[in-house]
Amino acid sequence: MAGIAEGLQSPKGPQRIKSIIRVYPAFDAPRPGNKPRQLRAAPNASSSTEPTRGAFGLPTVEEINALLNRIQQTEREVSQQMQGRLSADIDRLKKQIAASDGDEFERAFRELENAMRQRRELAGQIREEAFRRIDADASFEPRRFLRLISRERP
Repeated sequence: MAGIAEGLQSPKGPQRIKSIIRVYPAFDAPRPGNKPRQLRAAPNASSSTEPTRGAFGLPTVEEINALLNRIQQTEREVSQQMQGRLSADIDRLKKQIAASDGDEFERAFRELENAMRQRRELAGQIREEAFRRIDADASFEPRRFLRLISRERP
């Protein structure tokens, strides 16, 4: 209260730590409750600077945009390739069903069911293949952030 000292550390409970005070010979110690104590900054550190996101290995907006655009482009290419083959098989089986009967008809119909099931499952396969191709391209620098993106479709 006299302005000669400020308490910095005071033990609570049965501890053997000594109390620590800061002495103010000019009797100008801060009054309790007037203002919160400020923490001292480390030497050569600016209080307004914080570590950049790059220091934590996080991508920039530009890098994540480049990666997302590359994923969409690669998925389109893979989709055209994979669906092209599957669509050709489905068309062939439809024609075969129209011109067959008996056991041959049932076999072609089962093959068509399998092809249609494959078409439904193709979305997940397309994404996996796109990620695999991007990950294999060492010249594309933002590929290192693929681990931050889920491969699952909603």
